[in-house]
Amino acid sequence: MTALVAFGAIVVVGSFAEIHAQSSGYRASTNTGYAALATRVVESSNLTGRELAALVGGASTLPNTYFGKTAIHKSARAILQQGLDQAVTGTAQEATQASQLEPPQPTGGVGDRLTAVMNDRATATEQVRTAVDQLLGMTPIPVAGAPHPSRPAGASPLISPDQASTALGAAGRLFEQADAGYRALSSAARGQATPMRLPRSVWVRPPAQTAPLGAAELAAAPGALSASSALRPSHLLLITSVGLEPPAIATGGPGIVPGLAGNSCGNPQSTAPGPAPTVLPPTGTVTAAVTVTNCGTVDDPGVRVTQTLALSDPAGTAPPPSGAGGGRAQVTITVAAGASVAVTLPPATVTTGHLYTLTLSVTAAASTGSPLPGATQQFLVRAAP
Repeated sequence: MTALVAFGAIVVVGSFAEIHAQSSGYRASTNTGYAALATRVVESSNLTGRELAALVGGASTLPNTYFGKTAIHKSARAILQQGLDQAVTGTAQEATQASQLEPPQPTGGVGDRLTAVMNDRATATEQVRTAVDQLLGMTPIPVAGAPHPSRPAGASPLISPDQASTALGAAGRLFEQADAGYRALSSAARGQATPMRLPRSVWVRPPAQTAPLGAAELAAAPGALSASSALRPSHLLLITSVGLEPPAIATGGPGIVPGLAGNSCGNPQSTAPGPAPTVLPPTGTVTAAVTVTNCGTVDDPGVRVTQTLALSDPAGTAPPPSGAGGGRAQVTITVAAGASVAVTLPPATVTTGHLYTLTLSVTAAASTGSPLPGATQQFLVRAAP
C-alpha cells in the first residue's frame, strides 16, 4: 500500500513538472511574439515623437512659402496645423494598436503598461494641439472621407499666452511621465525569467529642461508662437485672373495687364486703365469671370466680390440709352487659406460707341480701410459698333 502511495506521488509530481515545462515554453513563446509586435508600435511612436519635437521646436520660425505666380503654397499656420493633426492621429493609432496586441497577455503586466504609455502620449499630444489651436485661433484640417466631421463647427475659444503656457506645461509633464513609465516597463520586461527586449523610446530627450516636448520648453513656447508674424492670422485676398465675355478683340494700352500676368501672392499689384480701351465685339452686355486667391493665413468666409461699371465718355458725349449708364453688382463667396475660387458676376449692360470703366474688387468680411494691392482690377472697355 505504501508503495502504491509513493508511486502515485511520483506520478503527480511528474505531471506538475511536465505542465510547468509546457507552461514555461508557452510563456516564452507568448513573450517573444508580443515583443516583436510591440517593437513595431514603439518604433512608430518614436518616429511620431521625433516629428512632433521637430515641429514644436521650430514652430515659431516657420515661414510662409509661395508656389508659382498666383497662390500661396503653404502657410506657416497650415504647416503647423497639419503637423499637429498628424501627430494626434499617429498617437491615437499607436495607443489603439498597443491595446490590441493581446491576448494572450505577456507576463509581468507589460501589455497593460505599454498601453498606458501610449495612451499618455496620445492624451498629451491632443493637449498640445488644443492649446496651440486656442492660442493662435486655428482648427484641425478636415480629413477627406472621414465618417464624422473632423473639424469643429468653428474655431476653438481663444486663450491667453498664460493659459496656453499652463496647458502646454501640463502636456509636457505627461510626456515626461510616459517616458518614465516606458523605462520602468522596459526594465521589468528585460528582468523576467523569459526576457522581452523592447526598443528604447524617449520623447523628452535629456536634458529635459531644453527638450522641445519637456514641460519647461512647452510652457515657454506661447511667447515665441505669439510673436511669430507668420503664425498670426492675416487676410490677403487677390484677384489673380479676370476673363471678359464676350472676349476682347483688341486689348487696351499701358495700364491694362492681360490675364493679370505678374500678379501674385509674393508681388500683389492692382491694375489701372490705360488711355486705350479694351475693345469688345458688338454686344449689349459684358460679363466678368474673376478668380479670387486667398494668400492669407486664415479661411475667409463672407468675401465680397464687387463689380462696378461707370461711364467714362469724354465731356460732351451724348448719354447712352436708359439702363446702359453703368451699375453695381456684388457676390459673396468663401475662400479657404491658400485656395482660389472662380466666380462669374452678373452681366452688366453696355451700349456700342461708349466708354466704360469696369472695376472689380475683392474685400474680406473683416476688412477695414482701403483695399490692399492686388484686390482691385480696372479695365477701360468699349463695345465696337
